[in-house]
Amino acid sequence: MGGAERRAETDLTPSTQISCRKVMLVEGNDECRMFRAIAKSIQTEDCQIISYGGRRNLRRFLRTLIAAPGFGDVESIAIVMDADDNTLHARDRITGALSVAKLPVPKGPLIVESDGTVQIAYLILPHGENSGMLEDVCLSSVSDDPAISCLEEYFRCIDGSCLKGPKHTHRSKARVHAFLASREKPDLRLGEAGEASVWPFDALAFDPLKQLLRSM
Repeated sequence: MGGAERRAETDLTPSTQISCRKVMLVEGNDECRMFRAIAKSIQTEDCQIISYGGRRNLRRFLRTLIAAPGFGDVESIAIVMDADDNTLHARDRITGALSVAKLPVPKGPLIVESDGTVQIAYLILPHGENSGMLEDVCLSSVSDDPAISCLEEYFRCIDGSCLKGPKHTHRSKARVHAFLASREKPDLRLGEAGEASVWPFDALAFDPLKQLLRSM
């Protein structure tokens, strides 16, 4: 969920107990719900998934994480971030935050790096693209759904009517909202739709996300 920056709210405070040896860090609450649903779909639920409150908060969050009770037992950390408008910028945020925290720095996405104590991996969404976000992954997973052609016509109509419409950086979010409005329960958020099996996790678009979970 890129574009507008999330508020710097996280699931972790200095007194929070880390409850699992595998920890996945994601940008926001929707991502938490999505990855928990994906983990459940592949029966890989032995992982604590925590929001770090947006890309600008990652460096500060990692300092909190390594000081949290139970961190000494952590064996594996995975970090997920949207590319938004520049994959390289997202990569630099992740690797820079890891370096400052004195944690292993992987050489690239989905590459595991270990210092013998903890292993680190990261993923930038959509994997292999120069820009985009989790919403684009979800939309790709339903590209064959009949509602997609309706969405295309809807946004052509908006653009042709000279309405201001959503900004380019928010267009994927708008498309997800429109797609979810076509479902039987039209008011679900992105993560809620994941929990409700609206997004087909067996689609190829989700393979990198599942690969990251399995690598932990």
